[in-house]
Amino acid sequence: MGRIKICKEADCKDAATTGGYCRLHYLCNWKKIKQAKQRRKARKLEGYIQSVMRRHPKDYIEAIRRDIRSPGFERRVEEGFGQEEDTSLFDEPAYDEEIDELIRKLKIEKGY
Repeated sequence: MGRIKICKEADCKDAATTGGYCRLHYLCNWKKIKQAKQRRKARKLEGYIQSVMRRHPKDYIEAIRRDIRSPGFERRVEEGFGQEEDTSLFDEPAYDEEIDELIRKLKIEKGY
């Protein structure tokens, strides 16, 4: 059986569903998470620009313009200058199986 990941927020024991956080803490930290993603993107872009400037010191602006217009530009920058964090909704591919197993093991009180 797969393991359920716990929210990375301090003192939270809920299952992590999105970005390592439970749903509540993901929403609470949404702005901080998005800002961190923007900083990572800016660092990737800076790395790309630095590499183009080293390869084409005299005409690096034209080289950047050509690259941006070429198909597959975003994929090349992503592959060459770091991978973006996995943004899938669920961390485990066996998420549905885990939920089914938990539901089978649940005991519901009579008064509920």
